[in-house]
Formats: sequence, C-alpha cells, structure tokens
Amino acid sequence: MSDRLHTDLASLLSDPASVPIEQIPAAIGELERIKATLWARLADSPPSANGNGEDRLLAVDEAAERLSVTRDWLRRQKALPFRVEVSPGQLRYSAQGIERFIARRAGK
Repeated sequence: MSDRLHTDLASLLSDPASVPIEQIPAAIGELERIKATLWARLADSPPSANGNGEDRLLAVDEAAERLSVTRDWLRRQKALPFRVEVSPGQLRYSAQGIERFIARRAGK
C-alpha cells in the first residue's frame, strides 16, 4: 500500500465525516476491496481457535450453549456456515466456525 493511500485511509478511518461527498463512492469501494482481501486471508489461514490448530466438532448442546440459543433453533438453521452434517441426521458444529460467526456478528 502506498504511503499516500495509507495516510488517506488512516484519515478516512479517523474522521469519516470529513470525506468530501464526491470521494465517498471511491472510499467505500476501497474499504470493500480491503475487507474482501482480509476475509479471504482469514478464510485461507490455518485454524487456530483452540490454540493447537485443530477444530473441534461440537454436539448440539455445546454449540447451542456457546451461541445462547435453544437446541431446536440451532437444528432448524440449515444455512449456518459452521453446521457440519457428519451423516444423515447426525449434525455437529465447528467450534472455530462458531467463533468466527460470533466475531462477525459482533463487528470484530
């Protein structure tokens, strides 16, 4: 990243209200490009949620507890990115996937 872009991005992040209206679409585009690049790097990085680089598959009870939801609610959510169908009717939930999901929802 060039020094000018780095400086511009730093000032944008520190005071977004000062960005001239005509520069807002370009600024949003640049932020989205950076965001996509960082998400791609995160997705490609080795797992490390439990400190030893290995993911754990959780049973519905433990996953529901981590998410503060009911077991029934969790079972009904078929599109969750951390849901793993081990075999028909046998569901598990990725511990690392849950942590990433929570971080995204919390805006981290």
